[in-house]
Amino acid sequence: MTSKDDGALAAPAYCHRRRELIAAGASVLTAMALGLPLAGCQQNPQLGRSQLILVSDAELEQMSNMAEQDIRRRTGVLRDPARQRRLEQMAGRLSAVEGAPKPTRGFRPELLADRSVNAFVLPNGYSGYHDGLWRFTNGDDGELALVMGHEMGHLTGRHAQERVSQQLALSIGAAVIGTAAGAAAGRQYSPAIGAALGLGVALGGSAFSRSHEYEADRLGLLYAARAGYDPNAGQRFWDRMEAQQGGGGGPSFLSTHPSYGDRRQRLAALVREDPAIVQAIRARRTG
Repeated sequence: MTSKDDGALAAPAYCHRRRELIAAGASVLTAMALGLPLAGCQQNPQLGRSQLILVSDAELEQMSNMAEQDIRRRTGVLRDPARQRRLEQMAGRLSAVEGAPKPTRGFRPELLADRSVNAFVLPNGYSGYHDGLWRFTNGDDGELALVMGHEMGHLTGRHAQERVSQQLALSIGAAVIGTAAGAAAGRQYSPAIGAALGLGVALGGSAFSRSHEYEADRLGLLYAARAGYDPNAGQRFWDRMEAQQGGGGGPSFLSTHPSYGDRRQRLAALVREDPAIVQAIRARRTG
């Protein structure tokens, strides 16, 4: 949707209501007490829309570092040099394409000793890939690259920052932010921090929103296509997921909101119709 004045993308409703929300929300007192900058709405050129960002990158980095330590301790790193090396090589290939995120410490994938079909990313660039996901994909490069590209898409989309900021502005996440601050002061970690960063599925709660997942789907497919991976791998992935879960939306990887069939159909449409993705596929075929 564009404005009538200059063709720029209109800001979301919550951006227009920002002053009223902040004035009325007790969560603003929490933000002020923490010294968090009220940066407001910022344009994300890769998403083509504005985002409400009320927390600093430094604060999210601190929260992410605590979450990373907890995940590695609680889940456990799987010592498999060959598979870990493949993940790192894939990350290097995907990170090199145009538009891919460039976290300060790099995009850092790690194989985790968990049999569930899951993956996640933190704002500090740390990304976990469960042994169950590897087994589910049979180590298929195309499918793993699409999943990894999806996780990179969450970083590009600043989805964790947006999620925390929206909760803060709507007075839903004041306790979450307060818990994070207390944990930072005491160098302790709370599941509330992980939930705020989008680790809800791993923690038994909700993860990123439907719109966030769709945005990460598109960016992940774009990065994978630019890196030369099979653009149809996502359709195979969701076909298998649907067959295994009986067509439902059970507690598996990325299934909290959109259905498997919906994800598959959208990916297929992007391969056919999205100008940037179509161009990337053609460039690889003719290059």
